Amino acid sequence: MRPALFAILALLAGAVLPAAAQTVSDQYDRGSGERSIAYTADGSRDPGRPVLTFNASFTGDESWSGVTLAFVSAGDENHVPSARFAACHSVDWIVDGQSLASTRSVHQGSVIDGELIEMIAQDVTPAWVNAISAAQSVRYRVCRDEYALTPGDIQAFATVAAKLRSATRSAYRPGSVSAASTAPAAGASREVGYEGMQWRPKSKDSGFR
Repeated sequence: MRPALFAILALLAGAVLPAAAQTVSDQYDRGSGERSIAYTADGSRDPGRPVLTFNASFTGDESWSGVTLAFVSAGDENHVPSARFAACHSVDWIVDGQSLASTRSVHQGSVIDGELIEMIAQDVTPAWVNAISAAQSVRYRVCRDEYALTPGDIQAFATVAAKLRSATRSAYRPGSVSAASTAPAAGASREVGYEGMQWRPKSKDSGFR
């Protein structure tokens, strides 16, 4: 189930990430002029944890960045599991023992081949990324369940922070609107699409449970 979910999130992020190691992806689309930065957290290899992804996009003077947590609840041929986070999906971040301000989280769910995939998304700012990248420890609580980023995740966010600064500088033009004024309003997370999930094999012999 876990490798399938990695591939799903890679498709949603717009890039196929290596299965052996998570790296910070940085891509530029010459056609649209969009630069996309993405990262999938190391800790996502643990089946008891959510898959955490970071995504950012820059097109001209407009920018957006956010994190998505994906939880999988396995069902069977006769039973679809109930949503765990539909009614309670707040995400609180604790950096070096101190609360880090974040936006309202948005929950979406979809049933794929009998598995319930719940996604919780939050918009984040460059300041949020900078705080994560400079931390010694980062924990986050989803409703009542608590998790932590690995040292590798924090190091990767340092790379992300540097790339965000580069993207912001390259997108700046004299007389343009500032990054702060183009940032999305709190709670205005982009809608998470599920189109990329349709690649999954439907056969019960496929190995994807």
